Amino acid sequence: MPGETPLPALDPMPIPGPPWLFHALWLVTFAVHVVGVNVVLGSAILGTFASLDRDRAFGRPIARLFAEVSTWAIALTITFGIAPLLFLQVLHGRLFYSATVILAPAWLGLLLVLMAAYYLTYAAKYRLRAGKEAALPLALSALLFLAVAAIQVAVHLLSVQPGRWEAALASPWAAFSDRAFLPRLFHFVLAGVTLAGILLSWLAVRRAPAAEDRATAAARATWGVKIALLATLLQLVVGLWLTISVPRDVLLGLMRGGAATMAPFTLGIAAGFGLLVFLARVRDPIADRSSLRRALELFGLAMLLMLVTRHQLRDVYIDVAKAGAAPATAAQWGVFAIFLVSFVGCAALCVVALRRSATDRPGPGGATA
Repeated sequence: MPGETPLPALDPMPIPGPPWLFHALWLVTFAVHVVGVNVVLGSAILGTFASLDRDRAFGRPIARLFAEVSTWAIALTITFGIAPLLFLQVLHGRLFYSATVILAPAWLGLLLVLMAAYYLTYAAKYRLRAGKEAALPLALSALLFLAVAAIQVAVHLLSVQPGRWEAALASPWAAFSDRAFLPRLFHFVLAGVTLAGILLSWLAVRRAPAAEDRATAAARATWGVKIALLATLLQLVVGLWLTISVPRDVLLGLMRGGAATMAPFTLGIAAGFGLLVFLARVRDPIADRSSLRRALELFGLAMLLMLVTRHQLRDVYIDVAKAGAAPATAAQWGVFAIFLVSFVGCAALCVVALRRSATDRPGPGGATA
């Protein structure tokens, strides 16, 4: 009938377990994926700024570090993005895939943009290894990663608001006109910049045992702390902007959820303020490693709590749109056990590989090679 939202029918095939289990798995796997997203996005942006620094002895090593980190972070981020995408398909496939079909050119083009950004990061890494300038490939990769983030945000907002589908079908650019689009995009970008700044500081502090390295390491760590502090300050403003940009009925629905929804939201804001306090306390990152470590811990806590709020907000959006439906279930615990063992095993292997890549320092010479 005219005026009704053309929602696809619910998949008649039952899901292989209770919905709460897939929500939990979605949150856990998406959290792992988002850490990688933050590292990649933040490294691309800070690497670009570092490569533009006139002091090559200061900026170029930082740009090289971020380029090195990004090349493996991109691969891990894509790999760990598969699981949450599958859980999203199980729970809200008809909404998510409808949004991707409406924005098909942008969604399919996302793969090309991502591959181009990946190869530009490698080009920057090898140029920096050779002692050459790499500002252009780093800047281009940062712009492409920002484009990927913008497409993801637009698809997400469209998937939870079926009432906007007709306007987006008439003009795909309407999908990017949502009031919450810009603050949500900036929210993710600033989170990546904050994490990259803290990561730079932490690595600089950990790698400065020698007296001759102390001044250089302190300068890099201080730069990272200042960037993270500025990004966190801006994040508080953007967070307020994002909150008031959410539709009124959706925001009221979140508030009516009581402690279950308001506790993660409130604690996430408190963790953000705590992060700001510990970053502001750092004067000498090498001497005050504890504050830097607390800042990293509070960033992780704030990120997890905000992911919970994001997940809950998605459900409120869908409820307000009257697009929710309870799927049939037919538990397959054997398949779930295989997935869980595989996921934990692969995650453990990734942790071991990352630790080895960070700690192994093979000596020079043909025998080592």
